[in-house]
Amino acid sequence: MSTRPLRHVPVRHCRIEVLFELAKEGAKPNGLQFDAKSDRLFIADQGDGSMITVSDPRGNRKETIFATDSQGPSGITVMPWNGEEAIVMSSTYGRALTFIRGEKVTAVDCRGVGVGIVAFAADHTSGTQTGYHGLEFDGQHLWAVSPPGQAVFRIELKPNEAGQPRVVGCSWFSIAFGDRPHGMAWADPSHRTAWCNDTTIGTIYRYDVTTGQCLEILVLPVDAPQSHGMTIVNGEIWYCEDTTAKIVRVIPEV
Repeated sequence: MSTRPLRHVPVRHCRIEVLFELAKEGAKPNGLQFDAKSDRLFIADQGDGSMITVSDPRGNRKETIFATDSQGPSGITVMPWNGEEAIVMSSTYGRALTFIRGEKVTAVDCRGVGVGIVAFAADHTSGTQTGYHGLEFDGQHLWAVSPPGQAVFRIELKPNEAGQPRVVGCSWFSIAFGDRPHGMAWADPSHRTAWCNDTTIGTIYRYDVTTGQCLEILVLPVDAPQSHGMTIVNGEIWYCEDTTAKIVRVIPEV
């Protein structure tokens, strides 16, 4: 019999508020990132691989669309690269990262790192391989949620001879529960803890990213829109549902 102590993790139930639906016809928002500096939501559209930008998302909400070559993207974040701003999307079905710098789009191969067939797939032998979903940046490393790996990865990127990003190292921790981790959002300014949701079971977990320990569990209502991409807006958890194009706010119980 194990003598290890039981671990206690608080569980809070939540309410949700549907804030708005995207105006773009046929939009399938799967990745979500709020950039506080520019007051914009960046959204990865899994339907056609485009990037949707919503300016003033808590006010008048102006949408713009930028076409990319990302294949079924499920995550998006903003990070610096070689002195300029890069928007990074997870090309889930391309098993790559899509770097967008101005009008330039570059694919970064991620095969062998967090890529594979998801546990809930019907065919575990010849089924479709997929890659990363939710993305975040901590000031030094890119972080990515992997449903095939059932883990959260910290990715080290360095430029190749042409100055393009490439993956040169990684570390990871396994998720605590579920088999469909999706979005990721920093839970504190120091980037020590992060939220990660599970789409299938309608829950959100807070992890210590240095130890991989689960610290807290949020339970969404049974009838809530499915949580896919996730971000933090003024301390609030927002997420998107790809089938209805809804943007949703999570309200944990006190």
